[in-house]
Amino acid sequence: MKALIVLFIRWAGRHVISFLVIVAILAAANAVQKEFAEFKSVTTELSAFKNSAGELARYIAAKENETTTRVERLERDIPNTLKNRLDALDKDLLQKTARQPSAASRSLSMLKSDSVVDGVVEGLKLDIEIKLLEQERSYLRQLHAAAVGLTQRRAGYAELERRRQAHAAIYDELKKNEVGQAAQKAESYYRAIFNPWSPEYKRLQELKRTHADLIDRNLQAYEIYMAQLKFVEAFKITTELTRFELKRDQIEGALQPLHERIAALERRYEQNWLAKFSEPVINVLPTALAIMLSIILLPIAIKAGLYFVIAPMASRRAAICLLPGVSGVIESDVADLAGGGERAKVSAVSIAININAFDELLIHPEYLQSSSLRAEKVTKWLLDWSYPMSSLASGMFALTRIRATSSASFVVSATRDPFSEVAVISIPEGAALVLQPHCLIGVVQRREFPVRISRHWRLGSLHAWLTLQLRYLVFHGAAKLIVRGSRGVRVETAGNGQSINQAATIGFSANLAYSTTRCETFASYLMGQQELFNDNFAGMSGCYVYEETPHFGKRTGITGRGLEGITDSFLKMFGI
Repeated sequence: MKALIVLFIRWAGRHVISFLVIVAILAAANAVQKEFAEFKSVTTELSAFKNSAGELARYIAAKENETTTRVERLERDIPNTLKNRLDALDKDLLQKTARQPSAASRSLSMLKSDSVVDGVVEGLKLDIEIKLLEQERSYLRQLHAAAVGLTQRRAGYAELERRRQAHAAIYDELKKNEVGQAAQKAESYYRAIFNPWSPEYKRLQELKRTHADLIDRNLQAYEIYMAQLKFVEAFKITTELTRFELKRDQIEGALQPLHERIAALERRYEQNWLAKFSEPVINVLPTALAIMLSIILLPIAIKAGLYFVIAPMASRRAAICLLPGVSGVIESDVADLAGGGERAKVSAVSIAININAFDELLIHPEYLQSSSLRAEKVTKWLLDWSYPMSSLASGMFALTRIRATSSASFVVSATRDPFSEVAVISIPEGAALVLQPHCLIGVVQRREFPVRISRHWRLGSLHAWLTLQLRYLVFHGAAKLIVRGSRGVRVETAGNGQSINQAATIGFSANLAYSTTRCETFASYLMGQQELFNDNFAGMSGCYVYEETPHFGKRTGITGRGLEGITDSFLKMFGI
């Protein structure tokens, strides 16, 4: 019973956990879907409103230019034309105001994400048109009033001049009357003053009555003149208005709802976690694509330049012959290949090497499969202390040196690489072999006369620069060189000329004419199936050594071998 209860609890717990996981997954999927919908809605609406803002900016600029040009043209017209334009403006404003939607219906703050942006833009355009027309009407009214006021002021000044002249005429008559009275008194003073029945008295009295009337008329004319003067001075109308300028604050006020809506959408966009993640990626995406295209296309362009331009130049250059006077004989356990046309595979998975009391064997420890117990084994740190860097770079360091007091046999094999085979290349006395030390795994040499290595620089050869092999290391006999090669090592005589894949070359007789030619097809070079150059060897008394399958297991292709290829190229410059 207890086991049944435990089994039931485990069954129930397992299903409860599964149920909770399903709920969590569905909740997370719902949240992600909601966030994505929000992101899509915000980005769509924000893009639409920003595009509309740009469209409105262009529309406003065009309308402002149109309004300014029309006003400048009307400034030169007569008041009647201004009056006609004002009447047309009143009619146009009345029609547009009637079509203008209410503030509640066009409020951008009340718009949802599925709102029609085109309708909003049209409403804002109508608002802007109304603002511009109102500004134009206000300025034209001032311009019209100034024109009418100027006409009225000119008429007032004419009336003022007429009244001044009327007052001056009455004043002249008054002065003449006073002069007449003075003359009458001077001519007959007593009769004119004291004799009421004399004609002089009557004439003086008539002048006095006329004088009193002239004083009244003069005072009345003066008052009329002063009243007109006050009227003209009080009629202050500016005849020269300031230049028409649009009130941009009103236009910005009309666009304020749009700016507020865009700001609100930008805040929502910044708060969306999908936007926070995608925006940095989108910002660097063009640069990343450019870098990726450069990484892809630049090696192709470089390889095309090397294949179609540089390689043909190298093929036409003279061959390199390092030591034309030495022997080109190379011996092996299979055949003597000097001067013949034979071809032989000289390698095997394992090879037995015999040494006597006068010889010593220098071998990589990992290639020593079995050895005699009678042999003396010590460590030799470098193959040749004259070439410390070459020995280190080629891996010929920490070698096992084996000496025997009598004839002894040792088996050499590639114990860690199932695809490599080993071969023994014998260099007789007077012969020399150009060898790449990275293929060397051991040497059998006389104790008193170790193998001699010489270096040969070819800095003036185009072949050397294009193949990046500026230095060649030559091994002089007598000695036996133990080399390794992928899937096997072959030795062939050069004869009238032979060509092989440059990557397969292990070495060649120092008396051969060595040159390079372009590989057969560009596609094979581009895809990394072949090196750019093939090695050419010519000479009737020399041989060349190569491995069956070069670069086995290494990455090739259009982009090459990356840092590994760079390192190999650097070592190749020094013949390593």
